[in-house]
Amino acid sequence: MQIVTGVHQLRIPFPEGIDRFTNAYVVEGSRGSILVDCGWDSSEAIWAFREELRGERLSFEDINWVVVTHVHPDHLGLASKLRELCGAKIIMHRADAELVHSRYVDFRKLSEAMESMLLSYGVPADEASEMRDASAWAAHYVTAVEPDIVVEDGDTVSNGTFQLDVLHTPGHTPGHICLYDSRKHRLFCGDVLQFDAIPHVGMDPQSGADPAGDYLESLEYIGQKSVSFVFPGHGPVFNSLAIRTEEIVRLLESRQRQILAVLENGLKSAYEVTRAMPWKVDGSDVKYDELSARERRAGVCEMAAWLKHLSNEGNVAALNQSGKTVYLVK
Repeated sequence: MQIVTGVHQLRIPFPEGIDRFTNAYVVEGSRGSILVDCGWDSSEAIWAFREELRGERLSFEDINWVVVTHVHPDHLGLASKLRELCGAKIIMHRADAELVHSRYVDFRKLSEAMESMLLSYGVPADEASEMRDASAWAAHYVTAVEPDIVVEDGDTVSNGTFQLDVLHTPGHTPGHICLYDSRKHRLFCGDVLQFDAIPHVGMDPQSGADPAGDYLESLEYIGQKSVSFVFPGHGPVFNSLAIRTEEIVRLLESRQRQILAVLENGLKSAYEVTRAMPWKVDGSDVKYDELSARERRAGVCEMAAWLKHLSNEGNVAALNQSGKTVYLVK
């Protein structure tokens, strides 16, 4: 679908019957097209990609650059195959490029580090073992690839018609980037922002020291931009950037107050806080024990991230208790 002149949205399906899509964007220019994100490396994804291009009267050969907003499989997975098909150059932020090998090639050490971290969050050993490899299946849908070009905040990606500024927006991942067209006021924002969801921000072995704080700073950074269209990695395109960033900040402030209220009842680990918090899946309230192993792990890592941020801000104190970290309200 051509959203605006020169910008086409391709909806690339998730594998294994998961009812979700990644939005990829083809940005046409006089020197070729820039592709922003690409979806999973699966047969249904590559087929959908071809059919979506054909429907837009585009071809693989039009694509000269593939910008991967972040290292997650639904954004990176198909990049290697597209480089083969298009001869395109792959572009990533340096921080996420450094995570590819340990995440998708030799991930044994990452799994071990994940389990150790979960134990330090207070997760029981049997549950930590179950959670450790809860998303290992995703590696089957990624062909690991090193980028041809690594970028930093302030760099530009140009195809002759559009000049897109690289904005480093960590939090969801350490090297997450957005692309900003300052002339036409368009923002390609990956997973940092969605119209109808808040992206996962969690404390894990690859997240950095304060992912929650990083994410709040990223929201402030992009919220200052003049934007007429926001092109997210999932969900609908929208135009109310300032309203949406402010809404997310308010929701996250409410979440932090919920965490502090749980800690009013005494010392608790990230795992214990997670079990005490309300959760939603697809808009429905669910109890912690009803969540899948992957969802439970994401929840624990999310609570750990906000507890670390609250500790950095001086709102809670962190104590070591027999190898696990527990928190109390100051």
